[in-house]
Amino acid sequence: MRRVCLVLNFKKSITVIALSFLICRPGFTGETELLISAASSTTDVLKALIAQFEEYNPDVRITTNFAGSGTLLRQIERGAPVDLFFSADQLTMAQAVQQGLVQQESVYNVAENQLIVVGRTDLSYPLADLEAIAGSNVRLIAVGNPDSVPAGRYARLALEEGGLWSGVSSNLIFTQNVRQCIDYVARGEVDLAFVYATDIRAPREHVNHLLTINLSEPIVYPIGILSSSKHPEESSRFITFLRAEKAQEIIETYGFRNFFDLPR
Repeated sequence: MRRVCLVLNFKKSITVIALSFLICRPGFTGETELLISAASSTTDVLKALIAQFEEYNPDVRITTNFAGSGTLLRQIERGAPVDLFFSADQLTMAQAVQQGLVQQESVYNVAENQLIVVGRTDLSYPLADLEAIAGSNVRLIAVGNPDSVPAGRYARLALEEGGLWSGVSSNLIFTQNVRQCIDYVARGEVDLAFVYATDIRAPREHVNHLLTINLSEPIVYPIGILSSSKHPEESSRFITFLRAEKAQEIIETYGFRNFFDLPR
């Protein structure tokens, strides 16, 4: 048991050291480096937003760290030198705020997403509704780990509301982030997966959008400044940029809905 604990602690230390290296590398004179820890499902849109921001803010360089929101929060709890946290759900952000890790007054809701079910293109049976997932033809379903991946928590919510969670639990394969779910479907390792609509904005070979899920709560992506950030002014400048018309156009281009007007 002691050996296992030592290995786990070593891995945690390596993660924090690696993140520290990301923001300590040499840059141009006078350049400020920000580190954004962001949900995996924001990878494409955030890279586009950063490129636009850096074009008009040459004094700031932004480095990214993508993972499941819960994983990112644990890294922050262990002291990762993060400036901005971009979560795929409000619950994880609320936990960060409650722990004093994120400045509550800095939190803004950036965008909304949708939960969908995808499957292999060679599936020989239809998926007319969520209840069909419990059919005998479905073998394996990829879902983000509900304890650390918001998409997994939303999937569990959808299945619980449909009275299906206990019936399909033995068919579920938990992943570390939503993009792994897509990869499993593409490689034919699972029949179905719960992912975000934005994950298949660009067509994926062997992956087919089968069903859109209507949840009882919206899927909202908030961003906030870390209380420990050494660059709060530049971090605030990035959030201000996200509210600009150009940024909103980019967000919509990548399949998200702008959600700055959503009450918090």
